[in-house]
Amino acid sequence: MTMASRLHTPCLSHILLLQLLLLCCLFALPSYADISSGTSDGAEEWGYTDVRPGAHMFWWLYYNEKDSTPSNLPLVLWLQGGPGASGAGYGNFHEVGPLTVDLKPRSSTWLNVAHLLFVDNPVGTGFSYVVNATLLTRNNKQATTDLVTFLGKFFDSHKALHKSPFFVVAESYGGKFASELGVALKEKIDAGSLSINFRGVALGDTWISPIDFLYAWPPLLQSFSLVDEAAARNLLSYADSAESEMKVGNFLNATYIWGDMEEAVLRVTDNVDFYNMLKHDNSESLSLNAQGLSRLAARRLAVTQSADLAQVMNGPIREKLGIIPSNISWSESSGVVFNALGEDFMKDTINEVDELLAAGVNVTIYSGQLDLICCTTGTEAWVQKLKWSGLSEFLSAKRTPLYCEGDRQTQAFVKRHKNLSFYWIMNAGHMVPTDNPCMALKMLQLVTGQSSPGLRLQATF
Repeated sequence: MTMASRLHTPCLSHILLLQLLLLCCLFALPSYADISSGTSDGAEEWGYTDVRPGAHMFWWLYYNEKDSTPSNLPLVLWLQGGPGASGAGYGNFHEVGPLTVDLKPRSSTWLNVAHLLFVDNPVGTGFSYVVNATLLTRNNKQATTDLVTFLGKFFDSHKALHKSPFFVVAESYGGKFASELGVALKEKIDAGSLSINFRGVALGDTWISPIDFLYAWPPLLQSFSLVDEAAARNLLSYADSAESEMKVGNFLNATYIWGDMEEAVLRVTDNVDFYNMLKHDNSESLSLNAQGLSRLAARRLAVTQSADLAQVMNGPIREKLGIIPSNISWSESSGVVFNALGEDFMKDTINEVDELLAAGVNVTIYSGQLDLICCTTGTEAWVQKLKWSGLSEFLSAKRTPLYCEGDRQTQAFVKRHKNLSFYWIMNAGHMVPTDNPCMALKMLQLVTGQSSPGLRLQATF
């Protein structure tokens, strides 16, 4: 399907809904009530929370054991992107959890300085599931409602964590969830219906304003010698088309155009890695038979899926957890979840970030310098659109260099004003904790107010 034919395809949202309904049989699973388990030493807990009848969210909690009083240490909720990528899998084993994909201890785990909570969000992602495809979330607001429901139940059953400084840290599309979740949490706290020590959100290489990234790609690629001027001009035409569709409310068409633009970038750059501009992936195939959102989701899956992680999650991890329904097969990213959120994919959440700042919530933004998909220049562009009263002072503030202990190589720069901080992370692409684990951990210490990393016992396996 060409771009032009897509733009004139009637009732695309109705076609998408029909596709989802046809997938119902894939989710014809029994419904279970909330269920949880954990290790005998109490270092880990995991479970399912029923966020709606038939919609089951999987979560995994690791306790930092350096202090016998849990509330003395911060609790970090990690939200993965996609949408449809598994935080309990990818973020946990590839990025910040206590074990690597090889099930060996990770020295740079964020568990060194905080308790860690992973969720497979939205439902249908990773080990989370729905009993019927009509229960998938259709927009970010529904996903946020599910997260708020989950957190309400989670804190009700974990009274010892009520006073823990609570931070939401997100990556990629997860930043849209985090910004909306932050607003929802603040509203509930102010209304007295939720009692938690909510301290802030951290947005890592996040898809907050998609159109700003589309416009940032061509000049950035040109500056890296990955395209020439003519190719850059051609790529900008895709951004113009996407913006035109968004202005008249055709966000699904804008999502299609985003997909076309990504494929055009891959063609003219010899398959540059969208997650690290210094790399190329010539194994990626652009000749997929699927169409529409299914085509976009399938191409995204082809890039991100890890066979090793899938084997671990569906093998020893499933056996360890002991509560995963037999009909559920873990995958790193869910194309069905991606499809269901197609209407919201190109919408921005700049207003939500503004609301957080205006309400005094601490907002941290961090960006890997080698990321393309959510590039630093695109992030800087949407930050300049904020209406926050402290923006001009923030923009004029000086940056401070940061280093890892024992190393004078500059690893990051940070700029702060009031409750907004921005970290420019060197030598890192989209997955900052994977590419620059030392600085990612140091940043978390600064964000959560921890002065030095503590030791923790190895995760039980």
